[in-house]
Amino acid sequence: MSSVLVYMQELEKSLKATCEKFIMAVTKQVVDPMLSFVTKITVVKVALSFGTQNKKRDSVIAKPLKEQTFATPEALAELVQKVHSAIQRELPVVIAKMKLYLQNLSTRTILFKPK
Repeated sequence: MSSVLVYMQELEKSLKATCEKFIMAVTKQVVDPMLSFVTKITVVKVALSFGTQNKKRDSVIAKPLKEQTFATPEALAELVQKVHSAIQRELPVVIAKMKLYLQNLSTRTILFKPK
């Protein structure tokens, strides 16, 4: 009986880990353009910080954020539209598929059980 309990606990852990990977994959799929934007902002901030320390602000990356081509109002509007479109296109499909599995009470119990 003890080995069955251990097996069930391992199975639950594996199921939860797989679900977390799935959630991360869907999140990345939907908000990837936003993640790319945040990465670019981070690069610019680091470059500006480095440039200020070394007085080397000639680099394209070291230009202030408002001067970056990816940060123009038009580019930001396009970014928001891409994310919005991805949300509307991708999430309904994912939700429909998830409903197939989440109808099962035991699956919901395993997935949503507090740690």
